[in-house]
Amino acid sequence: MSVADNKRAAELMADMEEQITACLVSVSNTDRQTARITARQVSAHISKHWGGQLLYIPKNHLGKLDERDAEIWRKFDGTNHAELAREFDLTMQQIYKIVRDAAAYHRAKRQIDLFAS
Repeated sequence: MSVADNKRAAELMADMEEQITACLVSVSNTDRQTARITARQVSAHISKHWGGQLLYIPKNHLGKLDERDAEIWRKFDGTNHAELAREFDLTMQQIYKIVRDAAAYHRAKRQIDLFAS
């Protein structure tokens, strides 16, 4: 491994620790010192288990859309299509489709399967 590769690896590990620290502080109200210690432990664990592998980290676009759609469904009250469209920067047609799909999904979950063994 070249010096440049070592430097990039060290920068990646440092950035990963900083990102984990920031997440712990913002999400769980962990104090910064405890978060930093935990972040170092997590990055060491990841390095031990995945070190040397070439990884692709997806942007999780579909997962984010699923979360957005679930939030729209939670906020939907039957009459607030326009409000949701403005809040989520979507068209009314998109809101109608999201609500229709979510309603169908939730109906199907409650439906009793008459042919199940």
